[in-house]
Amino acid sequence: MENNNCDLAIIGSGLTGLSAAIAAYSRNPDLKIKLFGIPFDSNTAKKGEIENIPGINKIVGVDFIQQLVQQVESFNLEFAQDKLGEERAEETSDTQVPEEMKQDFPKIIVTNEMISSVSKSESGFEIKTEQETIKSNAIIISTGVPELKQTIKGEDEFEHKGVSYCAVCDGALYRGKKVAIIGKGNFVARGTLFLRKYCRKITLLCPTDELKCDKRFLKKLQLAQNIVIKTGIDLSTIEISGTQMVQGLRYREDDEVKDISVNGVFIELKDKPDFSIFANLNLEKTSEGFIKTNENGSTNVEGVFAAGTVKGELDYAPILMGDGYKTGYHATNSLKKKD
Repeated sequence: MENNNCDLAIIGSGLTGLSAAIAAYSRNPDLKIKLFGIPFDSNTAKKGEIENIPGINKIVGVDFIQQLVQQVESFNLEFAQDKLGEERAEETSDTQVPEEMKQDFPKIIVTNEMISSVSKSESGFEIKTEQETIKSNAIIISTGVPELKQTIKGEDEFEHKGVSYCAVCDGALYRGKKVAIIGKGNFVARGTLFLRKYCRKITLLCPTDELKCDKRFLKKLQLAQNIVIKTGIDLSTIEISGTQMVQGLRYREDDEVKDISVNGVFIELKDKPDFSIFANLNLEKTSEGFIKTNENGSTNVEGVFAAGTVKGELDYAPILMGDGYKTGYHATNSLKKKD
């Protein structure tokens, strides 16, 4: 197999993709696996404290991703455009391993190459990037659900000037200040609870009548003295204002317009999956716009699998880990049958 080709391409290297890679390696260490994406840019890496993983009492999302990356790195001494950092690549370079041992390591490559298209070929699939065309025998799609942008008035004007899309990433920059966070579900609940450690006051604006998060999160939010929750807020009525930086936020609650003073706005809204790079595959979708799969993660296209939130799976760390692992296992089995 040529250097730029692989047995299994995993497109999306967050919690689900990393779990799929670990499963594939465990099932068949002779596979050449290529992971596309930036693990530390995944939704899990942007979460606050995760408390529902069996065997782990509590862990911050980015630390958990770090552990998984290190586990994958332990299988791997080959890097391709790895955006985990040049220093990391140097620390695990081939020069630290005797020549006779190199053949004992499977080839799992982590790359941040931007994919322009994925299409079917006679022998499998072709993945086109800005640099090259990569051939793969099977594909796992684990690209997750992207952030919903360009939804709030003033959002574009104040991006990087007080508007952020990751409370966990940037929350500490607003120590002692007033902020707002917009969204719903466990993701925004975790982000808000993270912010309470740093910010003087947090106003949570939820677009639905209920926050739709787990009760354990809701209790903590309701008990926090520096958190105010507003539900049923029409996103179209929210407007961010300021001069050079964010200074205020306006929204409509019932029939009353409210103005609050804030230094930062965290927009934690999620969009539907983007399948533009997979358009040539003609994947079957569900009525909600997710990839339709069978129980083993396979799609209507032979050799293509999907795992995690991209197929509508619940955004719970243990579920995403299990789904990624299960899909990696079955994708590897499909390669065995093909051989």
